[in-house]
Amino acid sequence: MIRDIMQKNEKVNPNNDLLKKLKALIPNAFGKEGTVDADAIRYWAELAVGDKHLVVEERETFNFLGKDYARLLYALDTETVIVPDEENNRKNENKDSENLYLSGDNLEVLKHLRRSYEGQVKCIYIDPPYNTGSDDFVYNDSFDFSEKDLQEKLGIDEPERAQKILKII
Repeated sequence: MIRDIMQKNEKVNPNNDLLKKLKALIPNAFGKEGTVDADAIRYWAELAVGDKHLVVEERETFNFLGKDYARLLYALDTETVIVPDEENNRKNENKDSENLYLSGDNLEVLKHLRRSYEGQVKCIYIDPPYNTGSDDFVYNDSFDFSEKDLQEKLGIDEPERAQKILKII
């Protein structure tokens, strides 16, 4: 199973989630070969707002170096496994609880939750540990990537741009 996920992650598109949602809403805007008809999407957007002048070309954006990499990390399927905390579950105060207590990397845990509970969760509380020393969990803040790794993963042609991203990470 993990091998399948890792192979799938090799070919992941950071926009897969968005494309899947758009395909569900506007199936006729997508060709069999995976092509996207932007005019069809624009037509439905204009129809939805009722006035084509409300669909604008320019918009506010939040850009930062590494944004494409963050999208890639989000799009990758998790390669981790969730293991129940049997000791915590056996405690008397938790025996009738319908809550889940998960400990781990926030993004990895959220990916597991999305897979199993999408559309069903009312609230998620994230308590970031940030190496407080209060427990055994250590926040992973070590991301080692070579310039070549980033160029390949993100499709960056310019070595200088990949080097700038590496300096931030």
